[in-house]
Amino acid sequence: MVRCNDCGSGYLDPRPTAATIGLAYSNYYTHQDTGATNAGAFAQFRRGIADSYANYKFGTNFQGGILMGYIFAWFLPRLRRYLDVRYGRHLLKPDNQGQRLLDVGCGNGEFLACASAMGWLAEGIDVDPAAIAATRAAGYPARQAAIDDPSLLHESYDQITLSHVIEHVAAPHEQLKGCFDLLARGGRLWLQTPNIDSLGHNAFGAAWRGLEPPRHLVLFNRSALQKMLSDVGFVNIEFRTHPAVPLFMWEESRQILKRMPHQKENGIIPWLSRMLPAAIVADYWSVFYPDTAEFLTCTAFRPSE
Repeated sequence: MVRCNDCGSGYLDPRPTAATIGLAYSNYYTHQDTGATNAGAFAQFRRGIADSYANYKFGTNFQGGILMGYIFAWFLPRLRRYLDVRYGRHLLKPDNQGQRLLDVGCGNGEFLACASAMGWLAEGIDVDPAAIAATRAAGYPARQAAIDDPSLLHESYDQITLSHVIEHVAAPHEQLKGCFDLLARGGRLWLQTPNIDSLGHNAFGAAWRGLEPPRHLVLFNRSALQKMLSDVGFVNIEFRTHPAVPLFMWEESRQILKRMPHQKENGIIPWLSRMLPAAIVADYWSVFYPDTAEFLTCTAFRPSE
């Protein structure tokens, strides 16, 4: 991963070819259905709380929910706001029946469950046939297609979401332009992607979870992403917060670090920066300094005229 001297974004060089990129996704998490899990007891408990909250808040029917588990989330406001973003993506109920939503890179269809339960005519696309199979098995409409597929009609969607998708594509500008063209006038784009300028990247370096080579081809910082969205034509670009993400990113990055002993630096400062208290500090720090957040989470609109 190298950094652009002009915009500060990162890009993978060399990259997998079109013929080999599929090897990087042979065991990807989107191949799992929404009920599948082989995690430990504590991870399953956390997932049970999250699913219970989604069932209560969004009207979904995730089978892994713990009876009355959503009550735990109500006593943890920051966890509750995290789940609102993870499951709801800052989405509001549609103004009227018939409004359409497209989830680009729909994975196993988990978000389509929430959007459909809220009243959206939700469908997904993904280039991964295994992900499409998992989404359809969950009962949601999806097709194997890229953003430039001619079967997708221009100006036909009121909402488009891309959750951790843009970092996987070789041409992010064309991906955003495709979303712009598919949105109806006044339609909204929701996007989330890892932030290369995050505190987590600064703390863990090559062990940072957000790098994920060779699947992540491009990583933005806030200013570069905002400029690209503006260049495509989006307006009213607003960056939002996603609480509690550093806790997950620190945990994952520490596991990666254990498998990369050459990355372990000597000294008290690097050691402290990788401890759990540093993740908690980073979580609250990003509220005041959003440029350092682990994820860039934003909404943008196609002009209404």
